[in-house]
Amino acid sequence: MKIEISTKEYRDLLDILHIADVVISGHRKEVDKRTERHRALMQKLYAPAQGEGLDELISYNKIVNKYVPTDAFEQSALPHDLIREFGDHLFWDELISRLSVRDAAQTAGGIDLLNAMSDSDRQALEGSIRQRYIEELSVNGVANLAVIEQFSTGEEMSQAVTSD
Repeated sequence: MKIEISTKEYRDLLDILHIADVVISGHRKEVDKRTERHRALMQKLYAPAQGEGLDELISYNKIVNKYVPTDAFEQSALPHDLIREFGDHLFWDELISRLSVRDAAQTAGGIDLLNAMSDSDRQALEGSIRQRYIEELSVNGVANLAVIEQFSTGEEMSQAVTSD
């Protein structure tokens, strides 16, 4: 397969590849074998940067023997803005979803009873709870969130252990 793109389109492709690279491996401490093919393809797609006058974005690192984004490219605004916006959206969506399921399970009498509900009943229960979290977190962010569980003090723990 052969695809022809302009230098400007290639520059946009580098942004897309950088976003993909951050998603694929940015949070990992070790290389994930499942993404070997993807990383190999990225190397193929990074290589032409040298011949397109985009050396300030992608350079060849002889130590690791691969093409890598330069610091200037790493700090370019658009990919990081998009990644940050996605991360923020994902955070709020997951927080609202998990809190809604937790509270719906408590209301239903446990997660098993919640899971046994019909889809429409579960959606009705979770939906109102979810809407309340959306309203609260849209206005106040995490300012009003608190862990209300009381943790035992060292003295209470020793009393509990000695009374057994």
